[in-house]
Amino acid sequence: MNQNFQAIVQGTAKDNPSTDQTFLLGGALIFFNVFVMLFVGFYWMNPVMHEFISGRPLL
Repeated sequence: MNQNFQAIVQGTAKDNPSTDQTFLLGGALIFFNVFVMLFVGFYWMNPVMHEFISGRPLL
């Protein structure tokens, strides 16, 4: 059974380009999520940025 498991692991551990794409896409999504969180935080907490984007002062 141990030999079967090792054969399965060796078969799936080869260079798989879809794994690289998964890490790239995951990193891009994390970066985009952090960017959106920072943007929304600055939009609601910084009166100058809020007025520049919306045209109205922050209440």
